[in-house]
Amino acid sequence: MHYVQKYLENCSLPKAVTANGRIPNNSGKANIYLYCNYYSFYSQKVIMAMYEKNIDFVPLEVDITKGEQYSSWFLEINPRGEIPVLKVHDNIIPDSTRILDYLELHLDPKLPSLTAVSSDNKVIENINQFRELIEALPAGVITVGSFFQPHLCGRPKMPFILPIRELLKSGDISNSQNLRRLAEENPKARDILLYKAEIQDRKHEILTNELEYIKTLNVVDEVLTAIEKQLKTQNEGNWLCCENFSIADVSLAVLLQRLWELGLENRFWAGGKRPLLENYYERIKQRDSFKKTMPNLPYHIKMIVMSQPTGYVCAAGAASIGVVVAIIYMFKKIIG
Repeated sequence: MHYVQKYLENCSLPKAVTANGRIPNNSGKANIYLYCNYYSFYSQKVIMAMYEKNIDFVPLEVDITKGEQYSSWFLEINPRGEIPVLKVHDNIIPDSTRILDYLELHLDPKLPSLTAVSSDNKVIENINQFRELIEALPAGVITVGSFFQPHLCGRPKMPFILPIRELLKSGDISNSQNLRRLAEENPKARDILLYKAEIQDRKHEILTNELEYIKTLNVVDEVLTAIEKQLKTQNEGNWLCCENFSIADVSLAVLLQRLWELGLENRFWAGGKRPLLENYYERIKQRDSFKKTMPNLPYHIKMIVMSQPTGYVCAAGAASIGVVVAIIYMFKKIIG
């Protein structure tokens, strides 16, 4: 294991501070904090947007694998138990869509804009339409559903390889029960946690139903068809709606990365199925904000090594086996 540790020490990792309910004392003059997780789909959208806008912020990592978003200290910040959450001075802004709007409307107007990127009203209208279209897709259902319906996907990549998939699948199965237990332990957040438990039960019915999951994938297919059609209207080198990178591109970049990680690229764009979208994805991966946002291999290894099995996710035995097998798998990749 010391070989893995040595490898991690020599690699750059996303700079995030474990939150644990406190603002770090060494944060200097920073006044913008983001409670987030680098594996969270919705956190990734905000993180990438903040890098695009050159916002100086401190990421405070909430360990969602341990259910830290439901801990009492975080429920005081966001009673819904959801990340990301933005803290600017004394202002608390939850929900990725609200945060993205806040970054555009209420921070320094001299910062690069992701919405007012054109003087053409038609372009702005397209940006807003595609942003809403992409944001309406159920990222959680798409992600966790692939664990229950692996035959509908191709080859998954980090972090969604076996046995991590089984670990997260087990966590989803026990999630509603844990939410109900937490509701009794946190009277202030009881109503919202019970509501989330009911939503989780209904979502689980979709995840375990092949036909329902196929319907979800078909909706993704329709959205990507509209995006491929839109890309045909653009000049070479342009982004989704114009020559400038916009908030719609942030949403699309994170969506494509998640689909690729789940092994769904062959279903949706690879192999000439949607050549413009395939080219777009290759271009987006070269963007600095994308590279800073998406976890790399050293980060994956670090998180697995540091993770501890808890009741929030699954039984201790299953998690322990998952961690050990995943470390062995990735270490072989590194030295092989």
